[in-house]
Amino acid sequence: METRKVQVTGKSTYIVTLPKRWAVDSGLVAGSLVRISYRDDGSIVVTPPEHGQDPLMKRLKFDKSTDETMRDIIGTYVMGYQAIEIYADHIPKEMARDVKRTCHNLIGFEVVEETDKKVVIQDLLDFGEFTIERGIKRMSSLVSLMLDGLINYLGTNDDEILREIISRDDEVDRTYLLISKQFVNRLNLIRSLETDKLSLIESFYYRLAAGNLERIGDHAVKIADTFSHTGIPATALPIRESVSVPQNLVINSIESLRKPDVSLANEVISENALAKERLSKSVSAATSATAISSPEIVLDSLIRIGDYAANIAELAIDLSQL
Repeated sequence: METRKVQVTGKSTYIVTLPKRWAVDSGLVAGSLVRISYRDDGSIVVTPPEHGQDPLMKRLKFDKSTDETMRDIIGTYVMGYQAIEIYADHIPKEMARDVKRTCHNLIGFEVVEETDKKVVIQDLLDFGEFTIERGIKRMSSLVSLMLDGLINYLGTNDDEILREIISRDDEVDRTYLLISKQFVNRLNLIRSLETDKLSLIESFYYRLAAGNLERIGDHAVKIADTFSHTGIPATALPIRESVSVPQNLVINSIESLRKPDVSLANEVISENALAKERLSKSVSAATSATAISSPEIVLDSLIRIGDYAANIAELAIDLSQL
């Protein structure tokens, strides 16, 4: 390990020289820019630019199917690149439209240049405006609204509510991808988010919690889709009450994570175990109702929502040990 003496110039500027061997091996010259990232333990990391390319630009050749290219774009987004250039001898207009639709599902990504040979996507999001903690709050709010929608639908038979649930799931997915991106940026030390007060370990657990919230949203959509085909079941009241049970578990699990509150987390886990029995009794009555042809779908999704809430509560218990 080498040591360097800290020098002070101008009474306010601290200077530390870089090892010559490292600078030469990294291709640094006068005027080169390096990235400085802060770590949770108080240390800093100095990262040199990659030789011959912008480290935050990704070039993708369009030589795959459109679906594969769209998945590459999403993967590149999550990996923290600030710009993507898709190039080919000729880019079909249909493919360019698919790129724009994909960007719509990625918060901050916009097409800034388009020709018949390339499409350039730029990340226009100000990272200081979004933190992982804020993303979790947003996801939990959206999921709670989706479950509220299921309860309201069973009392009103308004199909517009079901459409709102499905549209909200798109926003849940968008937020989940952005949380994943922010977490990867923390791992890669691409940039330091001074507004994000979570430690790296806390960020990891929040990222796991976001995955559970994303799945809860999927199951809310699954139930809404079932209702859209079957209408309100004859046993709407017990099912309505059954939806409120996992909804409360989700709310309390997120609260236990954000505090963290071990007592509340354990209550969620215990209540979920009891809720499974109550759900089976409450929803089983729908089996004989002709208005709903697949009660097992609703039952299974409600149980899984409770299990995902319990998973988040377990994450809260883990975090309490820090």
